[in-house]
This record gives sequence, C-alpha cells and structure tokens, in this order.
Amino acid sequence: IVLLSVVGAYSINNSADDVLWMVAFGIFGYFMKMYGYQTGPLILGIILARLIDDNWRRAIISERGDFGSFALNVVSSPLSLTLLVVICAVLIAKTPLWPKQKPKTT
Repeated sequence: IVLLSVVGAYSINNSADDVLWMVAFGIFGYFMKMYGYQTGPLILGIILARLIDDNWRRAIISERGDFGSFALNVVSSPLSLTLLVVICAVLIAKTPLWPKQKPKTT
C-alpha cells in the first residue's frame, strides 16, 4: 500500500515534493488519530473550503459588493429563509445552552 501510494503521489506531477507532502500529511493524520481527533470533518473542510469561497464571492459580486442587500435577499426569499431557520435551529440544538434532562429512574 505504501509503495502504491508513493508511486501514485509521484506520478501526478512527476515531483518528489508531492511525495514529501504525502508523507507529511500522513504523519499529521497519524497524530490526529493518536490524539483522538476525527479526520473526516477536516478532510471535508479542506475539500469544501474552495467551493464555499468561490460561491461566497459569486454571491457578493452579484449584489455589487453590498452586504446589506445580500442579507436582505437571503431573508426575503422563502427558500433561503427556510434554510437559514433550519441551520440556526440545528446549531442551537447542538450547543450546550441548556443542560440535558436525564429521565428519572425509579
């Protein structure tokens, strides 16, 4: 597996730097696993960061740089408002604002 990973990393750009990056991220992933961090959210964040940035820029440019009209359009559209309310509800439900009630056992 290691040999195929090294060959694959090298063959993309024919560069030994890519192999070094692969080894560095492999070590980083090992330490994340050793200390109990989840690698899934990190990988998802790395993959989606570029898409989020591009679409955010596109949305702001479509409103000619005016954040106020962008925010007004988000709350004036029924679909956007529904998605915003659902996202806020999920975030509030996942925060430890209120202690969870344990059922009484008798």
